[in-house]
Amino acid sequence: MRKPIKVMDLHKLLFTLSITSEGVLKVMSYFTEKIPVYVPNITEPTSRAELVKYWMNLFFDNKTANKMLWIGESASKVCRRTEEVCSVLDRPERYEYSPQVVFKQVIWKTRAYWEVEYSAGRRANSGPSGLGENEESWGLCWSGTRYQIWFNCNFKDITNVPYCSTIGVYVDQPAGIINFYIVTGEEGEREVRLLHRAKTTTDEKILPGFWVGIQSSCTILKKPE
Repeated sequence: MRKPIKVMDLHKLLFTLSITSEGVLKVMSYFTEKIPVYVPNITEPTSRAELVKYWMNLFFDNKTANKMLWIGESASKVCRRTEEVCSVLDRPERYEYSPQVVFKQVIWKTRAYWEVEYSAGRRANSGPSGLGENEESWGLCWSGTRYQIWFNCNFKDITNVPYCSTIGVYVDQPAGIINFYIVTGEEGEREVRLLHRAKTTTDEKILPGFWVGIQSSCTILKKPE
């Protein structure tokens, strides 16, 4: 079974990005879309209209999902209600201990943007969520009163930002940029607000994933028409 990632007790849904080893990526690295040629040294997008140009449709890899997670038929939604487990086969790539799942796609030598709509348990006993306790992963979570960014066992509070059910993520892997946004407004008039900007010098491929608390769900949104 895959080695579990140590977690912190944050009691809320967690949205995470993680950099994984090359061995894991051999299982994951199959894209379903043609990746555009990377053009270096361009202006970083700031508006949602600019970010959408780099939209990548992502799909959960149900072979990696912990047995407490339920993956929808379209592979775009994951939920966790209780400690009840799914009747699925044991697999070497499946997370054994952490209620976590990663995607089929990796981000490598390209830019990518995606959005996720989520709901989380509001009570302290809704269950723990946490990632970002090592130098190979970033975690964004809602702590109940504020957003927090986790990296390498340290966290940073993001204050004066209200809870938002839609989060956007932009990654420029060659430039080492990872941006988290809240997405507000109705479709057609949506706007983004930068929550946090991470900078990394890693040359590793980036693999997005989720750590899901009890009474929580995440849906990957499709590219707007």
